[in-house]
Amino acid sequence: MKKHESKIHKIAARYILGENVNTSIKGNKEQLKSLENLLESSKNLYVKLNENSTSLDEILKLIEEKNIYADKFYSLTGIKWNL
Repeated sequence: MKKHESKIHKIAARYILGENVNTSIKGNKEQLKSLENLLESSKNLYVKLNENSTSLDEILKLIEEKNIYADKFYSLTGIKWNL
């Protein structure tokens, strides 16, 4: 998975922004589940940051959750999450 780091970040950015993404990513089951969790938490954070009604406490909680998923993803793949 590491050799495709740039491609993963480009696809992830499109997904987080709500664009249509049609691709396949290879990895073991644990890596793919970790990526799925990280993508969902990153997208959720992005959505909440763009809502006027989201509290600072909620944003901080979402950042903490995303960072936990990013650390797990890094430990499984060696890929540092840039988003």
